[in-house]
Amino acid sequence: MQKMTSRQRTTKTFSFEQTDRPPIDLMESNVWPALRSYFYNKYDFSNDEQILTHMHADFRWLYTGSPEKMNKHEFDADGADEAGSYTDDVERPLTNAHSAGDVIKMFSPDASQTVVADFEGAKARWPEFPFILVPYWMPIFSGACEAFGMQEAMVKMHLEREVFKAYAQIQSDYSVGVFKKNVEAGARDYCDYAWIGDDFAGETGLLLSPDMWRELIKPYLKKTIRYLKDAGFKVLFHSCGAVREVIPDLIDMGVDALLVIQTSAQGMVVEELAQHYGGKIVFFGAIDAQHLLTFGSPDDIRKEVIRNYRAFENCGGYVVANSHTCMADIKGENIDEMSTAAFGLPGIAR
Repeated sequence: MQKMTSRQRTTKTFSFEQTDRPPIDLMESNVWPALRSYFYNKYDFSNDEQILTHMHADFRWLYTGSPEKMNKHEFDADGADEAGSYTDDVERPLTNAHSAGDVIKMFSPDASQTVVADFEGAKARWPEFPFILVPYWMPIFSGACEAFGMQEAMVKMHLEREVFKAYAQIQSDYSVGVFKKNVEAGARDYCDYAWIGDDFAGETGLLLSPDMWRELIKPYLKKTIRYLKDAGFKVLFHSCGAVREVIPDLIDMGVDALLVIQTSAQGMVVEELAQHYGGKIVFFGAIDAQHLLTFGSPDDIRKEVIRNYRAFENCGGYVVANSHTCMADIKGENIDEMSTAAFGLPGIAR
């Protein structure tokens, strides 16, 4: 099959059509220090773009958000502020919020201060690549756990739902506002995709019941998704852990791709996901960072890439990528092998 550009390849993948090879990505274009050290030392690279090019990465991620987060030199879209976020050593703005009115008074993120992505600069730098617009972490469930404290957030969800809903409404409005400012700055002239995320699952299941998720999370998440879909974006949704119970809900809301696909979590077996949901939603990631990329060999990684490829061979809609980022013990040679193995595979389609 004739070689495709990254834009052609990713567009066809999201339409479940034939491609020349599976798309490849370094999750969230995130090159963390240990990985950078590996590539710099082995290949004498001097910048992250050389790493992405070497890996045949098919996406470029454009970041947007509040000034303080945009000014950080090292970032991680999957929880830029998560270090210590569930412990007692961080400031919690809603610790003393006991009513919906308290939440409204004490929590007021300002989307008007959003620093928009540099669309023109990105287009000049990467004229042939598709762009993913990604804000910093603006989740509802895990955001509430950070703002109230996890234990108090769970109490609010069970016993004081109007307080939790007040938070969720403000956070949802803020999320829409951040994207709206980028759209007004011309985001849709440059970006085909938009990323949103929340972490509401552990390794064995959701951290709240599916019914509670549908009452307290889904309506507010849906608002952001609807705005993005109406604006013309394909929507990528990030959630770690065992999220299988709500995949049909995500599809129903219009989510186009699910990442990171934590295959070590219960129910997140790629063959089963492909069987039940293949051709309905794109699966993005699934090269395990907890065990394989950290403790496995390059041969193990090659086998995992091929296994995932075969799972989606008859339905399409799969992007090869690492399941998580910023883990210092991930072996650079395994990330290297992940892209090498994927680059050598033929395309897949429904």
